[in-house]
Amino acid sequence: MSSEVSSISVQTPGLRFHALAAGLEGRKQAVLLVHGFPQTSHEWRHQIPVLAAAGHPVYAIDTRGYGRTDKPRIRITRAMLADDVLAFCDALNLREVALIGHDWGGMIAFKAGIDNPKRFTKLALIDTLCTVTAPEIPHPYFYKIEPLAEAFFADHARDLIEVRIGGAAGKVMGGLPGNPYPVSAEARGRPAWVSAEDVEHYASSFDADSQFAAIQYYRYAMPFHRVIPDPSAPGGERYQAMSEAEIAAMWLFPGGRDKHPLAGEYFDFGPEDRHKRYPNPALYVYGKQFAARYPKSADGVPPSGNPLADQYARYFPDLTVRAADCGHYVPEEQPAFLNEVLLKFLGD
Repeated sequence: MSSEVSSISVQTPGLRFHALAAGLEGRKQAVLLVHGFPQTSHEWRHQIPVLAAAGHPVYAIDTRGYGRTDKPRIRITRAMLADDVLAFCDALNLREVALIGHDWGGMIAFKAGIDNPKRFTKLALIDTLCTVTAPEIPHPYFYKIEPLAEAFFADHARDLIEVRIGGAAGKVMGGLPGNPYPVSAEARGRPAWVSAEDVEHYASSFDADSQFAAIQYYRYAMPFHRVIPDPSAPGGERYQAMSEAEIAAMWLFPGGRDKHPLAGEYFDFGPEDRHKRYPNPALYVYGKQFAARYPKSADGVPPSGNPLADQYARYFPDLTVRAADCGHYVPEEQPAFLNEVLLKFLGD
């Protein structure tokens, strides 16, 4: 089976996608890979040929606003991003697809999968969220605040890539409240899992239009809601939307966000999905940073103990869980491990 990777363009209503593809003559289940922030389809370079060689037609898209996919400057919602994935599959007549997403790609995949389980019959989420975020994850708060987020990208868009992925000194990005990332002030050195060419690809791809899209993703496609227990409400809880001004007040609170009265709350950005369940096989793979946020976790066991951890078992009654011995960028940091896990999950 050929595993040669090609670059393709796919036109959908209103959006032209760029994607990497391989193994299109394969007879097994089609696989669609969705990348995270601030990356592109390039992050799946270790998975595409392996899955294709196993007999799967494989596609890795650049999502709306990233890479070589169209970058219209419009407000972006989570439902829109999920519909984009569905439209891509419609354009290629892909049915009963295995959908795999990392980081933001996982959040998109979750929304697409839980709303279309007959279309996306297997769902794998890699170091990502479903609908609940945690107080320990600061940047989703930050990107809701205009003009802090815009000013950060104007000054530090390339720095973000070179520091977070390439291991450069973090002090160049400054500190709170203008920089949400708690990174090492001194250079750590470029990690072995990423080349200088990989870093340059991500940095040069993250242009002004991608920066605009990134803010849209966090500001409008990830709307925060309080989850308030209420025995009289359906499901025993009600939801209160948090405005951008309220999130800004938290971020800029005297003494820091951690001193705000709501600092410990686990906000939900998809309360419309909390009653839904995904009935098909699901896979969740997480790295050390997520493990540190779970009160209870172990390889092979669904995490539990707080709203962040509990969301996975709640949404997925047929769930396989694996813990990766690495940081956040699992597809690149531990490609052999992830490939083995994915092939097993896909039935290979």
